[in-house]
Amino acid sequence: METQRAITIHTIQNGKEHFGEYGTSAHLLDYLSKQTPFTLQAPCGGKGRCGKCRIQILSGTPSPVTDAERALLRPEELAQGIRLACLTRAEGDLSIQLEGSKRPIGNKSFLFPHPLPVDGSLRTLVLELVPPSLEDQRSDHSRLLSALATEALEIPPSLLRELPQVLREGNWRTTLLLQKNRILSLLSGTPLGKTCGVAIDIGTTTVAAYLFDLYTGEHLDSQSELNAQGVFGADVISRIQFSLEGPANLTQLQKKILTQIDGMIHQMARRTGIHQSEICLACMVGNPTMIHLALGLSPRYIAEAPFIPVTTEPLLLPARDLRLSLSAGAIVRVPPAVSAYVGSDILAGVVASGMAKAIQAGSAVPSLLIDIGTNGEIVLAHGDRLVACSTAAGPAFEGAQIACGVGGVAGAIDRVSKAGDELSYTTILESPPLGFCGAGIVDLLALLLDAGIVDETGRMLTREEAAREGHPLAERLISYDEEPAFQLVGAEKSSTGMPILLTQQDVREIQLAKAAIAAGIRTLLKGSGLSFGDIQTLYLAGGFGNYLDPRSAARIGLIPKELGGKIQSVGNAAGMGASLALLSEKTFFLFQQVRERTSYIELSSSAEFQELYVEEMLFPT
Repeated sequence: METQRAITIHTIQNGKEHFGEYGTSAHLLDYLSKQTPFTLQAPCGGKGRCGKCRIQILSGTPSPVTDAERALLRPEELAQGIRLACLTRAEGDLSIQLEGSKRPIGNKSFLFPHPLPVDGSLRTLVLELVPPSLEDQRSDHSRLLSALATEALEIPPSLLRELPQVLREGNWRTTLLLQKNRILSLLSGTPLGKTCGVAIDIGTTTVAAYLFDLYTGEHLDSQSELNAQGVFGADVISRIQFSLEGPANLTQLQKKILTQIDGMIHQMARRTGIHQSEICLACMVGNPTMIHLALGLSPRYIAEAPFIPVTTEPLLLPARDLRLSLSAGAIVRVPPAVSAYVGSDILAGVVASGMAKAIQAGSAVPSLLIDIGTNGEIVLAHGDRLVACSTAAGPAFEGAQIACGVGGVAGAIDRVSKAGDELSYTTILESPPLGFCGAGIVDLLALLLDAGIVDETGRMLTREEAAREGHPLAERLISYDEEPAFQLVGAEKSSTGMPILLTQQDVREIQLAKAAIAAGIRTLLKGSGLSFGDIQTLYLAGGFGNYLDPRSAARIGLIPKELGGKIQSVGNAAGMGASLALLSEKTFFLFQQVRERTSYIELSSSAEFQELYVEEMLFPT
């Protein structure tokens, strides 16, 4: 009986190749996510709805094109061998090409003054140990404890693995890096290298890491990448659902993010000439779901009422437990969260913006901090208190669920303007246009509202309707999926060879997202007895806030027009807050103090929020 030959998949991305056996994978997205090191985004979580997990079949035998693919891909794309990984299986050997992995632009290194403040909690201790002999056969561990007789120190078990080699390489002279009574690192002799730490911001869409000298506070390097878990969905609910679909899925999600973080640390260490054993401390922030997945904790009950996480407490964890290749005794600080949907990343923003110290002093003027991302977190500071909520805005402003959305990467359209009847745009890094990032979508939608191409209900005119009304932009309207769409960039100028459009469905996605944010702001203010006029500053956090035009944001109703002149962008405030907590133990404890002064409003059970949400669905007139 002839044994069936295994199907081989040849995958190419960014010039790198991978060969593997297809095995029992349900579809190519399943194979790519589990068996290759490559990155592929799938905002809908592989449900066949978003059309983003595009691959190109170079040769071989794929399954026939499905009706769903015909609905999501244009005929010219199908003719080029473009398929959707979540809807395509291998029926024979295949060679496939993945889109190049795009790196988010803006590591935000310009946010770091040199140096950031350090609190001096680190110290070194140089020890001379008596070498062993036949007359002195104490263990290496006992010998070290004897030398530390005057110090009440904890020796992590992970250090014991390195102890024999370290002691002998240093000829029984060793240097300990200490934080209070904890040994972070054990080095041979008296090394002259740096002592470093890394701050990590795990966003649902983007992961950012920042390398620092722990003694001087000097910022050494940064790295940001699209979250590798994006292959399992663009939002936290998609990833929670995936974690529950199979016994190995939670482990797979954890491995995906920790492998990515370790790789980012490795790249920064290589660029700066630092050995990873010189990195002795890390601080990790993120929304509660991202932190749960990184720690291997089940997020099951985050997604079910009454929305209870495993933990919101501050944690100190051995880096080795997270398989991070740092020094043997390295510790990972995980600041606290507020609730299931307001995490340490938002508290980091409160710390970075200066709101935390004002709250601590009881003198915070009314101010708002908004992270316009997938979870749409909003916090209101007043006096010595914070009130927080999460609006589940969805990933539309980050480019997901938008037909030509690409996020903040090179080539993303980030500005759209109009002079007379002419439209112009700019792209990130002035690269050929690839698609829209959130700021570009907001700009274009604001212009279409002003032009009357989109009305207050969000309905887009057809080309015929616009022509009858004499709109000069009517010729840019086309039909897409049997609905109107506005073409900003023709296929001949696009880097993809396809036109760049804003579709009717895109407008609906933005309506839902902006209504959630706007209603969340109004709910917090009403509950606190404040008005728009009372707010002194509106801090916009996240990369989106760096590019957003406040006038466009007010025009579409994302930000109340009364607050348009009070906006202050704080960039990746989560990364800055994580960096401050990395360098200062006092700041790490400040997170907990702020958390204790924070009240959380659950909007899913708020009738007032639901009413305001419906009101905010309309665009301002």
